[in-house]
Amino acid sequence: MEMIVLVTGGLGFIGSNLVKYLISKKNIKKIIIVDNFSKSSCNYISSFTKYKLFNNSSRYKKSSHKIEIIKESINNYKFALKITKGIDQLIHLAAESGIDASINFPKHAIETNVNGTLNYLEAARINKVKNFIFASSGSVFGDTKPPMKENYPRNPISPYGSSKLTIETFCQTYSNVFSLNTAIIRFSNIYGCFSDHKTSVISKFIKKIINGEKLEIFGDGKQTRDFLYVDDVVSAIYKSLKNSTHCREYHVGTGKETSLNQLLKNLLSILRPMGYENTNISYVKPRSGDMRKNSLSTQATEKKLKWSAKTKLHDGLRKTVNWYINLKS
Repeated sequence: MEMIVLVTGGLGFIGSNLVKYLISKKNIKKIIIVDNFSKSSCNYISSFTKYKLFNNSSRYKKSSHKIEIIKESINNYKFALKITKGIDQLIHLAAESGIDASINFPKHAIETNVNGTLNYLEAARINKVKNFIFASSGSVFGDTKPPMKENYPRNPISPYGSSKLTIETFCQTYSNVFSLNTAIIRFSNIYGCFSDHKTSVISKFIKKIINGEKLEIFGDGKQTRDFLYVDDVVSAIYKSLKNSTHCREYHVGTGKETSLNQLLKNLLSILRPMGYENTNISYVKPRSGDMRKNSLSTQATEKKLKWSAKTKLHDGLRKTVNWYINLKS
């Protein structure tokens, strides 16, 4: 059965990779992207497909194009009501995703991650969207001993984590009260192509090394993360579209911890043979709100979705490095 898919934040890192993946699927009839262009542009999408762009949402009209891009904030509730009519699947990726940003400007993070998301959750209810997919995060668990399982207590230590947890509860409520099918997908630390605009650790490390700039590591570098290649993420999102009953929770990660020190070692082993070396490395004060250890238990998700991470860290890092090198050339 053919589906019309709406992706909020579809021009971002995960969104661009997801759109590239979805256009290869025969059962995807149309993809509509809503993005405010605050941290993104059409550059990534332009590299692999054609689209129809609407720079002003008030001028939006349905077109024959398979991909439509509309410049608009998710805080515009009236437009959310308009654009969700006739939608089968709503994948909500739009967010203020930085831990630092949420600590420095908590009100903005709440307005975007809570109020903006509720606009689309409510619009999905009113317009009877078949499935609402919410991009959450392992940050809802806070400094819990990993790997985190779905039934672990939630104890976020940043406004970002709190905002994600807030919407998780609304997804559960909307499923229980209004019978809206929702999926909560908690991502681990995602990396890969189309991430040049990102300030996440792998993107930052690669750019600093390539440019020969000073590289700072917050804390002692022994803190761990669960690094997952973006191709594995988008395949999990796609599989979640077919598994639409009530409210589901999925953990999308590798279940493996890698320290920042080991990550840097792996990146240098790839970049040094290419002529890139960075010895200007310093350790600075830990950041507030940072989890010490982080990885997600994926056993339940692997069974529910018949999914597992396929890309090994070194292979994924090499693909990402090559993408950055080609971008700069």
